[in-house]
Amino acid sequence: MEYRVIEEIMNRYLEGKSTLEEETLLREYFSQPGLPAEQLEMKELFSYFAEEHRQAAPSFDVSADLNSLIENEWKRETRSRFRRVSAWVGSAAALLVLSLGIYQYIDKPEPPVKDTFKDPKLAYIETKRVLLMVSRSMNHNTTNLKYLAKVDESFGHLKRVAEIDKIVNSVKNK
Repeated sequence: MEYRVIEEIMNRYLEGKSTLEEETLLREYFSQPGLPAEQLEMKELFSYFAEEHRQAAPSFDVSADLNSLIENEWKRETRSRFRRVSAWVGSAAALLVLSLGIYQYIDKPEPPVKDTFKDPKLAYIETKRVLLMVSRSMNHNTTNLKYLAKVDESFGHLKRVAEIDKIVNSVKNK
C-alpha cells in the first residue's frame, strides 16, 4: 500500500473521521513487519490496542455485586443486633441469679437454739461429765510432755557450756 494513502487514512483516524473498514486496514498494515522508522510509533499504538482487545474485559454485573453487598450488610447487622440482645439477656440473667442468691442469704431465718434437756439440772450434770472426759483425755496426752522439761533442762546446761567455750576462745585469741 502506498505511503501517501496510509498517511491520509491515518490523519482521518486521528481526527476521528475514519470508517471501520479504514481502521481495519490500518490495523492490518501496522501489524506487518518492516515498516518505516517514522511509523514505528503508530505500530506500537496499534499493537497495544490489539493486545488490549485480546484481554477479556471484566464483567460488570452491578446488580449481583449490589445484591451481594446488601446481603452481607444485612447479615452483619443481624449478627451485631443478636450479639447486643444476647449480651443484655445474659446480663439480666446474671443479675437475676445474683439478686435471688442475696435475697436467700439475707432472708434466711436463723435457727432457734433448742435445749436438748428439759431439766436444767440434767443439762448441768451432762455438761460436767463431758468436760471431765475432755480434761482426762488432755491430761493423759500431756503426761508424755514431762520429758520435754528434761530436754529443756539439758539445753540450759548446753548454754552454760557454750558460754565457757566462748570465754576460752576469747582467752586463746588474746
